Amino acid sequence: MENIEAQTVAAEEESRLSKPITTRFLLKFTLPTIISFIVMGIFGTIDGIFAARGISPQAFSAVNLVSPFFIFSMAIGTTLAMGGSALVAKKKGSELMREARENFSMLIAVAFISSMIISIVAWFVRVPLLRMLGARTGYVYVYGHGYVYDTNVFDLGLAYLQPLILMMPFIMVGIVLVQFLIAEGRPVLSMVVASVGVITSTGLNALLLFVFDMGVMGLAIATGIGNAIPAVIGIVYFAVNRKGTIYFVRGRWDVKALGRASINGISEAITMMATTVTTVVMNNVLINLVGWEGVAVAGMAMAVQWLLASLFVGYSAGVAPVVSYNYGKSTAGQGQYDNLKKLYKKSLMIIGALSVAALVIVLAFSDLLILIYVSPDDPFMGHLHEMATRGLRIVSAAFVFMGFNMFATAWFTAFNDGIVSGIMSLLRTLVFTLTLLMTLPRIWGLDGVWIALPLTEALAIMVTVFFLLKMGKKYKYREIKPV
Repeated sequence: MENIEAQTVAAEEESRLSKPITTRFLLKFTLPTIISFIVMGIFGTIDGIFAARGISPQAFSAVNLVSPFFIFSMAIGTTLAMGGSALVAKKKGSELMREARENFSMLIAVAFISSMIISIVAWFVRVPLLRMLGARTGYVYVYGHGYVYDTNVFDLGLAYLQPLILMMPFIMVGIVLVQFLIAEGRPVLSMVVASVGVITSTGLNALLLFVFDMGVMGLAIATGIGNAIPAVIGIVYFAVNRKGTIYFVRGRWDVKALGRASINGISEAITMMATTVTTVVMNNVLINLVGWEGVAVAGMAMAVQWLLASLFVGYSAGVAPVVSYNYGKSTAGQGQYDNLKKLYKKSLMIIGALSVAALVIVLAFSDLLILIYVSPDDPFMGHLHEMATRGLRIVSAAFVFMGFNMFATAWFTAFNDGIVSGIMSLLRTLVFTLTLLMTLPRIWGLDGVWIALPLTEALAIMVTVFFLLKMGKKYKYREIKPV
């Protein structure tokens, strides 16, 4: 039966994932995913823009303080999305279609159950959670004004946090389903789904903020609904479309597959969870240095940086199913190692081009990019524009190495080697970043915070080069010349 199923999908697979590896094919296949991640990057900045422009810089600080919780929760979904899609794509390449569908169905169920648990626990500890994230009540230091009594940021943060907690199951399941659309060979549909979510969220932000005057609570509700749209569309697609290669079936509990998917995606989880930790540490460092204004400035600079980093993340996520599929073909004895070599060489070239593009954009348009948050002509907050622009220009140096570091972790995840990608992510996003954030601000103050980020990427590139060279022989993606 499984052989019959494999034969029925062979033509469709051939037309999507197994085309000749050319630069044209890679750009065409990954472009929708790159656009999807840029759209999702915009998604992550929308609330901040509306908060800064439509409410107050304090509201933007509150949104930025809550973001680590949002990132932490999404890390679980990303683990199952990246690790699970790599596992399923490999099984598709090995023509194990029944197992691929069962594993897919099980992983969606696990994503929903785990997100429900996170949502329930977070609701009952939301107040101490917000304090841990850096929100303060009482006297706080405000740059240029000394210590003043202020509970505004804390109250705004709580109002923003609560709706996000309630919407967490939809958000996490949506993340997983969007990545599986790419693994299904539907990157354009994935892009459309993400775009619909962003457009809806933007419209609701304006409606709930300016018409119904719901403040940051309205922003959180709009974000939750916008993120829920991919979940709804994805569930309908995989439940109704039985002509695709993967769709919902009666799931079989497979502990081994779940463990493999979790290990595969551990690097992405480490990256996002470590980002949570480092963001909390950064926010607390900034509060001690310059008060809530420091959190606002960092939020502006980092939002722009991560929006441009979506270029690297999007390409890496987009090419991963192609890597997993060809790796599955090679392990099944169908000789796809030449494709892996081409994927490796051409991907490094594309990442290099994207890195140059991101760096040029920031250096040329940093003033305009920060302008979306705050104007330099604002009589009260104009100084935030200058601070954020300086910070963005310094952190933009990270683009020289960031793309290669991100691609390498996704590359090994695609090979189902979560151990290597996990080690790389742990060193880059936790060990290096935390160490530098705890030391450099003591020397250079606010500039030390900015310098820590590109220096982290510079240290991480040495780890990246080491593993790319070392693992080339094992996975046969490099030409190994005899000595």
